[in-house]
Amino acid sequence: MESLYRKYRPLTFESVVGQQHIVSTLQHAVTEGRLSHAYLFCGPRGTGKTTMARILAKALLCQKAQGDHGCMPDGTCPECEAIAEGAHPDVYELDAASRTGVDSVREEIINSVNFAPVRGAYKVYIIDEVHMLTTQAFNALLKTLEEPPSHVVFVLCTTDPQKLLDTILSRCQRFDFHRISNEDILARMRYVCEQEGFSYDEEALEIVAKHARGGMRDALSTLEQLSVFGGGSVRLADARSLLGEVSSTILAQFARGIASRDVVELFGLVRTQVDEGNDLMELTRDLVGHVRDVYTAFVAGAKPELLDCTPEEAAALKEEASLFENADRLARVLTVLDDAALEMRNASDMRLVLEIALTRLARPESDLTLEALAERLDRLEARIASGVPSAPMDAAALAALGGSVASASPTGASHPATSAPATSAAAPAGASAAAPAAAPSRPAPQPAASSSGDLPWMKSAQRPAASAAPAAAPVQSQPAAPKAAPAPAPAPVQPQQPT
Repeated sequence: MESLYRKYRPLTFESVVGQQHIVSTLQHAVTEGRLSHAYLFCGPRGTGKTTMARILAKALLCQKAQGDHGCMPDGTCPECEAIAEGAHPDVYELDAASRTGVDSVREEIINSVNFAPVRGAYKVYIIDEVHMLTTQAFNALLKTLEEPPSHVVFVLCTTDPQKLLDTILSRCQRFDFHRISNEDILARMRYVCEQEGFSYDEEALEIVAKHARGGMRDALSTLEQLSVFGGGSVRLADARSLLGEVSSTILAQFARGIASRDVVELFGLVRTQVDEGNDLMELTRDLVGHVRDVYTAFVAGAKPELLDCTPEEAAALKEEASLFENADRLARVLTVLDDAALEMRNASDMRLVLEIALTRLARPESDLTLEALAERLDRLEARIASGVPSAPMDAAALAALGGSVASASPTGASHPATSAPATSAAAPAGASAAAPAAAPSRPAPQPAASSSGDLPWMKSAQRPAASAAPAAAPVQSQPAAPKAAPAPAPAPVQPQQPT
């Protein structure tokens, strides 16, 4: 039995879904005879890159193509059928993921590129996953890609164009394939269900389209799996069970738990999902999408056309957005959850990764990142602006402090005041005046008690109260030394009389 995605693969330009900008350009290039010698098709997986390359080859080689230079292949001629089966001698498909070396490039491309086509006017080389080629293989292909023969067209397909050499990119016309919209995927799945006779629930198809993330091949593969599981029916319960879909009610409970910082509630929700066997990575991705809608409702308004939902769902998102303080916190929630989803790819315990992420969101004091520090500062500034103390004192502490001391020392330590002596000891006569008593020192202010969300270095510590310095004792003046009596004046010298 052929897979659905292969059975319903587009065979003509008209049947291509979601890439009309590329279809229109290629049609004009073929009908006007303005073909490039090399094309680069890049985009996510399952968006139609290889399919478009084969349709382009059909447009160049189809015997019944319409237009002056051929354009609209019918998909029924021998040339088109051979291309679809991969058996046309003038269409070469090289899987670069399995043949990455320079020898494969030389053997399958360079050595045969100069030979004339066997059955048609062109030779088409389709190189899938071209980014997997080695540097030596790229260098060997460079000259041929720059100046190929006039009958050769190269089509390079890749999901990672950043890995290609600039010299390769500059020699190709680049076409970027977009993710297919959910509406186009839904329409295609309805058509397939009608053709195959499947009964389906519309909500089940919506879940499949959402999980396909823009890839038609993934959507049709999941649809086939659900039809086998349900015996020809595609039901909502089966889709949720198979894909691990979480209802919007559960996602809303997670958002409310994060907003209220309720770790117990969040851990209980995680345990419930584990017990039900749901994929925690898919849960985290769904939660990121839900919080993104809440963020949009917060910053841009709960508009149904903006959120792609019903008015009732938009009102519920608006209510959830009102539970968060500001948009910055919602942005941090998105960042932490998205990082957790990436970490789960290589994690041995996805439950632990999710629980740590939820703890970081509910208790920022346990997170040492700059974003968590900024959130804690925002909370502190909000309390200061509102005038609400971090930890109000009880009545017993206020009574122990007293009115004036309580306002000056919130830590509750008492500061006994010491006064200077009223009178000083009597000084002996002639002593100098006593020195004035030293003023009592002022107690140093203590930081206010911190709540659980304050900064670690601002948490109050039980410090001994600084007591006032005792007054200095009056300085006793020393008695002055007695003054020495003045020496008597010397007696005048009498002149001697001559004998």
